[in-house]
Amino acid sequence: MGRKKTPFPPWQTCKSNGIEERYIRLGNSQMLHEAMKQLSGNAFKIYTYMLLESGGNAIFEFPRCKYKSMLTNQTFQKVKMELVDKGFIEVVQNNANLRKPNKYRFIDEWKRI
Repeated sequence: MGRKKTPFPPWQTCKSNGIEERYIRLGNSQMLHEAMKQLSGNAFKIYTYMLLESGGNAIFEFPRCKYKSMLTNQTFQKVKMELVDKGFIEVVQNNANLRKPNKYRFIDEWKRI
C-alpha cells in the first residue's frame, strides 16, 4: 500500500498536479538560527542543493555537474570551506585525485558556533 502524496501549493511548484518526487525539509529553528543567517547567499544555495541531492541521507555525494551551472569551481571551493568552517558539513572522502565526486556528511556543529 503506497503512501498518499500531498501536493505542494501552486506557488511552490511548477508541476500541474503539485506532486514533487524530491523535496527538502528545513526546520524553523535552523532557518532562524544565527549560524544559518550568517551564511553567504551562495553557501545557503549550495547547502539547500546538497540537502536535495542527499535524498535525506547524512552521507552523500555532490558531483561537479550539480553545481557547475550555478558556480565556478573556485567559488564552489570557497563555499564548501564556508560550510565546513561553520559546521554544516564535513568532507568524508576527498576523491579529487580519483576523478570521482567527494563524499560529504551533514553535521550539526553549526548549533555550537
